[in-house]
Amino acid sequence: MAYRICRTHTASGRLAAVSAFLLAWALVHSANAMVVVERDFPDLVERAETIVAGTVAEVRNAQKDSGAPITLVTVSDLSVLKGGARESITLEFYGGVSGEYAVRVPDMPTFAPGERVVLFIAGNGENVCPLVGVWQGSFRVRFDEALGTDVVTTNGGTPIAGIVGNKVRRVENVGDGGGAAAALTLDEFRQRIADELASPSH
Repeated sequence: MAYRICRTHTASGRLAAVSAFLLAWALVHSANAMVVVERDFPDLVERAETIVAGTVAEVRNAQKDSGAPITLVTVSDLSVLKGGARESITLEFYGGVSGEYAVRVPDMPTFAPGERVVLFIAGNGENVCPLVGVWQGSFRVRFDEALGTDVVTTNGGTPIAGIVGNKVRRVENVGDGGGAAAALTLDEFRQRIADELASPSH
């Protein structure tokens, strides 16, 4: 997977060279850790160490001891669907702002405070991305006025129609015209996760 280093403002001499070297070194040593494989719904549930529904409380830039830039995303108001009970969780994503440089990883999910999410988490603090299948393990939750309830969307914001043949199907994939009535509700999604945990498909 490609990485992009963007300079945030003009720098000079040695500091810029050292910063660029450190970031390039971090990229080389992180690249091998991020290979995106298509995951079906049972894969997401099985491979996740933790599954949570909650609200993004904070997003901030930080650095690992090596100097590699990371983005820390704290999710609170949790409903834990798999894993140990907790009130909040902080996830570590590779990339972000490091001094005079911004490191962007294409297809890496990004978050903003106040967003509501369902996340399938594995390898937090170890992997380049702490979500199963990168964007595949990130779902968004929004209130649907037509239905009067919360519905689940993909990481990109497309409503989920359901789980068909073990695949997560978007509304546009199932020939239903994209109507609001086809959207999977949060309660239904939570139940599908619980059913998969109780009786694995694989």
